[in-house]
Amino acid sequence: MQIFDVFSKKVYEKDGEQKAISYKAGVIKITDKGNTYLRLFHIPDVEFYVREREPSIPVVDIND
Repeated sequence: MQIFDVFSKKVYEKDGEQKAISYKAGVIKITDKGNTYLRLFHIPDVEFYVREREPSIPVVDIND
């Protein structure tokens, strides 16, 4: 199993200077069977299933 941390960036202003901090927003888990899941910390107890996007353009085989 592989686990990846998901980070987000927050930009703020302090003393007239723009600064940014990164914070951990969740994790992505890839199981040994190849399934991918996303868990976001601001939505507890919910795990999202992640799939590769289907191509929007159909593939045409010109040899048919």
